[in-house]
Amino acid sequence: MASASSTANKTTHPQSPMRIYLHSELSSVHASHGVAHEDYAQYAAYCTRRLSRLRHGKAVKKELLHCRMYKSALSTKIEEAGKDGVAGAGSKARHAYRAIDMTNLPSEVLASHVNFFWEPLYCAERCWAASMAVKAEGNNIGSGGGGGALGGDPKKDWSPGKIRAHSIKRLRKAAKFATLLETLAKSTKKASSADEELEDSCEGAEEEMAQPPVDGHTQMEARAYASWMRGNLALEQNQWQTACNEYQTAIALCESLASDINGSNTSERGMADGGNVNLQQLELFDFFTTRAQNVIAPLLRYCHYELQEKGMSPTEKISFLQSSSSVSDKPHDPLQTKLHSLKEQSLQSQATSGSSMSQITFRENTIAVETKELRMALLKIQDLKSDWEGGNNDKSGSTNNNNASGGSDANFMALLSGYDDAISLTNQELKQLATLKSGPAVNAKKFQLTNIVGYCKYQKLKLVMGRNEDLAKGIIRKNRKKGLSLKHFEEMAHLYDALLQDARAVASLPGGGIPGDFNGSNASTAAVEDEFLLEANANILRLRSLRCYYLAKMHASSLVHKYPEALALLDQAESLAQEALEEIGACDQMEGGDVLLEDLENVSEEMRAEKCRVLAESYLNKNASSNSNKKCLLERLYDYDIPSASAPLVHVPPKLEPMACKPSFFDVALNYVSDYPVEELEQAVKEYGGGANTASKGILGWFRR
Repeated sequence: MASASSTANKTTHPQSPMRIYLHSELSSVHASHGVAHEDYAQYAAYCTRRLSRLRHGKAVKKELLHCRMYKSALSTKIEEAGKDGVAGAGSKARHAYRAIDMTNLPSEVLASHVNFFWEPLYCAERCWAASMAVKAEGNNIGSGGGGGALGGDPKKDWSPGKIRAHSIKRLRKAAKFATLLETLAKSTKKASSADEELEDSCEGAEEEMAQPPVDGHTQMEARAYASWMRGNLALEQNQWQTACNEYQTAIALCESLASDINGSNTSERGMADGGNVNLQQLELFDFFTTRAQNVIAPLLRYCHYELQEKGMSPTEKISFLQSSSSVSDKPHDPLQTKLHSLKEQSLQSQATSGSSMSQITFRENTIAVETKELRMALLKIQDLKSDWEGGNNDKSGSTNNNNASGGSDANFMALLSGYDDAISLTNQELKQLATLKSGPAVNAKKFQLTNIVGYCKYQKLKLVMGRNEDLAKGIIRKNRKKGLSLKHFEEMAHLYDALLQDARAVASLPGGGIPGDFNGSNASTAAVEDEFLLEANANILRLRSLRCYYLAKMHASSLVHKYPEALALLDQAESLAQEALEEIGACDQMEGGDVLLEDLENVSEEMRAEKCRVLAESYLNKNASSNSNKKCLLERLYDYDIPSASAPLVHVPPKLEPMACKPSFFDVALNYVSDYPVEELEQAVKEYGGGANTASKGILGWFRR
């Protein structure tokens, strides 16, 4: 009867299922124990220590520890039971190994403590971290880096196949533990008792399912985690269809969890403590949304790519990856990694075949690019240049200019680095030729490499100069309506100063001439009179003129008032502009010469107008009367001097004027002076002021009395 009453009590008052935030726990431990900076060995060691603490809990150690002393526990694996039903009957050692099967535990036992769910979760995490650590160690060995990621066992003698096999083995165990976690979350096994066995033996008895130990939210989290882990295993085993199915399930569950959290946050759990939003729910919503979009979605796109890869040409593969690659440039995005590898393979094949970038044209000379490394560097520059131009087009048509400008700046810096790499490679080859004796073949090779260096430097300087000129034109275009201030003139002068330095560097670039005149000595590096040098000198004159013009506008601004210096700079700018117009007009093959001529003619007209304005300002500032600055226009109606631009119409308030009077005036005024009318003033204050009442209001009213 006692057991029946206890069973009735359990039926009457069922235990409510637990809610465990699995992914929130993993997010915090990942950020604190090495995963954030890819130290997976540290995280695996932490998981081992955490598992030891979880298993030695007083309430769960009988079911979770593998010691034989707990052989009578419910978690003992059934296959190890002896003839008498005693587990591990063949071994009598107290601390012998005992295999456990947590699926034997009933739902009531699982719901009694949270460690029954943390234990398989951290087992899966430890196996996953060990797999990632092995892959990282293999990458270090392959790239020539030192070992140490696995804690004293770099496994330098392992082949790539053995490293991959070990990684798959650990991932298989991780998927096994993740599936166990999912099974335990959905467990409905009832606890067996003597009374229940008698009831089950009766005819017509209906089997009742126990309540799951955790709620629906935790079950969905466990299923999402297990699907993600099984997808990782299938991805490593190149089972693309299975990986796609698992990742799609994980994404759907994460989105469902995010929507459920958002719905409960706005309805039932959305307001707490008088209207404060539940911050934990908001954090979980952001976490699941970010995990679905930034963690699992790139893996799913990579699996889709692998399924569609058959029958695609390399160009089609690259275009597909560029169209479906993630926005973030994370190093572990498989789509980005695959895209970079495909681009590298394409560049190597083109450089080996010599079909493209086998020769360049610089200063009326056609230079052959003979080495494979230089061709690869130039092809890479060509690819980076197309990416940068595409980023500029996206920036002009994009609504989010901040992200577009950030991507354009990154592409611009990558393009400059590409030019630097090509220059470095060419200089290394020139250093190797410097030790050889001069001869026709050696001089021809030096001439070739010198022109390649000049070509790369010219393209780099041309790129930087074009960007700086675009910045200068952008300043004028943005502030044309409001008017340019002294700060804008300073920025313009600074930009044209940098442009002038780059233009002078272009004029001193090596290269040019003919191979027969090149003897390989330092004297051969002198400037060669050709069309290229004439264009460079014309550009220098143009930039000098513009720099002088904006320096003159700086001196003539309303805050500086240095009109003589501004006039001298304007005269110099005008003369330089005339010389630049003549030189640019003489260069028939100059790139963009017509546009430069038109812009410089417009600036020349502005120079003449600015010169007239500065002359007028200088004359007014020089001949303005000192007395006129003190008088307003109303007081100077009959003055015929040159008025000042800053003279007011009338003084507000009017100035005090002295009035002549005799001392007897004050004697007469004294006869009309009486005593201070205190009573009349107090009555007027009470009737009209009310100041006593208003002054006493507020915290500091007593001090105002």
